[in-house]
Amino acid sequence: MPLKLLCTVFIALFVANHPFHVSVCDIEYDAGSQALQISQRIFMDDLEEGLEAFHKLEMVDTYKPKDPDQLDSLIAVYLKAKLFIRVDGKDVDFNYLGSELEGDARWAYLEVSNVPSVKEAEISNLILTETFDDQENIVHFKVRGKLKSHRLSKDEKVVTFKFD
Repeated sequence: MPLKLLCTVFIALFVANHPFHVSVCDIEYDAGSQALQISQRIFMDDLEEGLEAFHKLEMVDTYKPKDPDQLDSLIAVYLKAKLFIRVDGKDVDFNYLGSELEGDARWAYLEVSNVPSVKEAEISNLILTETFDDQENIVHFKVRGKLKSHRLSKDEKVVTFKFD
């Protein structure tokens, strides 16, 4: 938990004009509902640039979109192409639930259903790595109270977490 708090504080210090590009992905396994609950935090200006390039659009407004449903559709398609999860040797597909604004960032919420257990999880987070050479994607994964974290980059795109 301290690493997650430290990363959040560190990111908040640079919200106004961040000199680097970073996103945070929180994944938590809920054994009761047998689901992975995922939240992905991305700075709005970075997200706008990434969505514009990916979807070949002139302008995307993530702060006050004219059509919030259209923005969520753009984000959902983008995340499906950039975030990959494999649990216990099987690829899993997430459902996009929506997004919300928080300060200078947008949180996207995802869920993976029908996950009976998590012993090993492989995460590939390519978010914005095609847009920014210095992009880093911090991944936090929590299973049965155990939190593991890792920082991914353009050079290191995949991490495997093992839970006992």
